[in-house]
Amino acid sequence: MGATMRRAPVAALVGAVAVSLAGAVPAGAAASWRIVAEPPLRPASRLVDVSVTGPADAWAVGYQDNRYGHIPAQPAALVRWDGRTWSESLLPAEFDSPEAVCAVTPANVWAVGQDDRQLPYAAHWNGTAWQGYPVPDQGRFSDVSARNGKPLVVGARRAGGALVMEWDGRRFTEVAVPGSDAWSSSLHAVASAPGGAAFAVGSWHVDDAGYPEPLIVQRTGGTWRVATLPKVLSARLTGIHARSATDAWAVGTIGYDTTRPQPLIMHWDGTSWQRVTPPTGSADLWAVGGDAAGNLWVTGSNPAEPYGVSYPGSLFLRYQAKKWSVVYGPKVRADDPFWAADPFLSAVENVPGTSAFWGVGTVSDPAKDHVALVERIG
Repeated sequence: MGATMRRAPVAALVGAVAVSLAGAVPAGAAASWRIVAEPPLRPASRLVDVSVTGPADAWAVGYQDNRYGHIPAQPAALVRWDGRTWSESLLPAEFDSPEAVCAVTPANVWAVGQDDRQLPYAAHWNGTAWQGYPVPDQGRFSDVSARNGKPLVVGARRAGGALVMEWDGRRFTEVAVPGSDAWSSSLHAVASAPGGAAFAVGSWHVDDAGYPEPLIVQRTGGTWRVATLPKVLSARLTGIHARSATDAWAVGTIGYDTTRPQPLIMHWDGTSWQRVTPPTGSADLWAVGGDAAGNLWVTGSNPAEPYGVSYPGSLFLRYQAKKWSVVYGPKVRADDPFWAADPFLSAVENVPGTSAFWGVGTVSDPAKDHVALVERIG
């Protein structure tokens, strides 16, 4: 799973950031997230998505050596967890901008994004090597999930409208979603559930309005359709988790382009989508992951105020025992105790069969240096 909007411009990086833990995790963070050793990537790096098949197999994609005024030969980043350490692997050379990864098994992994011509691109790992699959210029890929073991990709069509494509064993073919072809609609994230149900989230401008509204397309029966949602103005959805065809969660932000973003959470109960009251009034939510027991972790960014340059740790919303709470990960600092870092996790994923989770993203200091960040709980 992944999302195009997770990727943001990165300012010039003077040097690598040495991250360390500083200060105790707040008392409210009963579950302790911890920072894992920095992935072996070049400076100016960021991880945008993570996918996990088990305790000894996880994959994360992003980019590295991406600085203003510098065009790297291989900007794509791919790292793999083997149960002990993260190590770098190489994607096909033409795979310029990976946006998402989906690991079905350790020998069946898909990554999607754009190639070096900024055309949609997919790559498949068969356990031995990566095979690239250029896609006809349909638009832009933003996320991938596995529906019935086959990749399901979403994004935005070049001609306008939400894009859904499925793998038929040889190529990706577009799936019609009646009513989703508004010129300004796009899908940012997709999730599949056991039994074949699938949900994709994004935003669109209804009736050519000057502001976006949340968009969800779903397949909970035989066909795809646009879901009926509560009316929310100036909002987008960027994360989705589907536990089953009757239990799905979508997250995003209201007023995401303002200085006071508000968190947006919606839940599908098999009949309708309903808004859920979040445990905080100010946050920019990005991704959501859940385990088999129905527990959730939501990642997002801290509001710009009142923190200034003194940032807390990574922001999480936790759903457990049918209750929401705010949890902060460990603070991230350099060797200088007066230097504060701003961590942001753009993806979170459960380790199947456990209550453990991985989170990936980036951390930046007030000077806008960036380095890939990996956190874990459990």
